[in-house]
Amino acid sequence: MFPQKPLKILQASAGSGKTFSLTAHYLTLLFDNELKYREVLAVTFTNKATEEMKSRILSVLRSLALGEKSAAVFRELILQANPQLNPEMLQERAHQIYRRILHDYSRFAINTIDGFVQQVIRSFTFELGLDAGYKLEMNLEKVKQSLADKLNERLDEKPELLKWIISLALDRVGDNK
Repeated sequence: MFPQKPLKILQASAGSGKTFSLTAHYLTLLFDNELKYREVLAVTFTNKATEEMKSRILSVLRSLALGEKSAAVFRELILQANPQLNPEMLQERAHQIYRRILHDYSRFAINTIDGFVQQVIRSFTFELGLDAGYKLEMNLEKVKQSLADKLNERLDEKPELLKWIISLALDRVGDNK
């Protein structure tokens, strides 16, 4: 069997089976190593997709652990990807993995892109020179207003900055920019 590639990117339109494909791939990784959920990061665009994928993975694991027929397609895919397993071993491993994830849910990393980026930023606040209690503002209008307010404060404190901005504006107007 070929080693797993470290990165899998799946782009497809709505309703094309992305959640099924990602769930199947994620499960095959879990059955290769039941602690793999601590090492794998799945990133989606929306909170809805994140919750759907987490729910689907847990639901399939539970169905596999109970030996339910509804998980037959996933069972076959996992057995094909992990030929060292037989159906009984798979059922027992599914039970173990399911319980392990539930007891260690915070390490079950399926996030939105912005959630992942925020985690990275929070991990490196010191290195980035940020205050530990920083707040990330997602509202563009609030950001623009805050920047304008700060610029006005600086202009009051530094008249040379005001002269530079006026000069830049006049140059741009002169160049039709």
